[in-house]
Amino acid sequence: MPSHNSEIPTPLIGISIPLFDRHNVTVSIKRDDLNHPNIQGNKWHKLKLNLARAKKDGKDTLITFGGAYSNHIAATAFAAREQGFKCIAFIRGDELANQPSQWSPTLKNAAENGMQLHFLSRQAYREKDSKSFTKHLNTQFHNAYLLPEGGSNPLAVAGFESLMHDIETQQPEWTHLYTAVGTGGTLAGLVKYAKIKPERSIQGVAVLKQADYLIPQIKEWIGDVPHNNWSLLQTYHGGGYGKLSNELMQFKQAFETNFKIPLDPVYTVKMINAFYQELQLGHIKKGSHVILLHTGGLQGNR
Repeated sequence: MPSHNSEIPTPLIGISIPLFDRHNVTVSIKRDDLNHPNIQGNKWHKLKLNLARAKKDGKDTLITFGGAYSNHIAATAFAAREQGFKCIAFIRGDELANQPSQWSPTLKNAAENGMQLHFLSRQAYREKDSKSFTKHLNTQFHNAYLLPEGGSNPLAVAGFESLMHDIETQQPEWTHLYTAVGTGGTLAGLVKYAKIKPERSIQGVAVLKQADYLIPQIKEWIGDVPHNNWSLLQTYHGGGYGKLSNELMQFKQAFETNFKIPLDPVYTVKMINAFYQELQLGHIKKGSHVILLHTGGLQGNR
């Protein structure tokens, strides 16, 4: 993928409020939302090696999956257009199939970028990873490269090695690293490529309910390599995926007013809110150096 400004490390910005001072912690936010205007944050890292592989394998089409508000759908559509791939997406929920006027801004933008949208019933969508459906896709689109929902696979995980290198260079003394978790690829990549220090922990904040099922896949992606302690926090989803309570909306607005940093409504706002609550619960000891990873997704604000 073209370098744009993605090869330049995104800023790591210190933020401070009295809450942090009272608990004697140093807090920084990694502004990875600034790595690309349209393929923001973790989506850039997930796509870059996959698209390079697709080109190497001579594929001319990308096929992927997602919901009506998926950051992955938006990012993949733009990346495909930028790289000269045809692009097809299977969207969860067939109620919008013949109602383009009711499409979300995400879907409208994806279509404008040339993505062909095929809508599946929720029951059919649950079968998207089955061998029979994959075989059908490979037969119908024989020169296509399949990207999973959310873009997470081993190549996506490997894409975070460069990001962890930047973080280690910018703040080698960090002790806590927080990221939002949808499918688990970002968390796995951070854990796999972080330097190991005994006081370190990496916290993933699940943005969807009942996220236990993600843990075996995350462990598989990390592999049998030494790594820091990590966990998946599952009590800060705010009601479920894509749900934004009034309390979270107020938190989002207050944070943006305080720091002049925009947050997306699905991922990063829940992660930062989780950190605030963990801090107030006494789960982060004094003297810690905390990094909050902004994974982009600002298209969700539309």
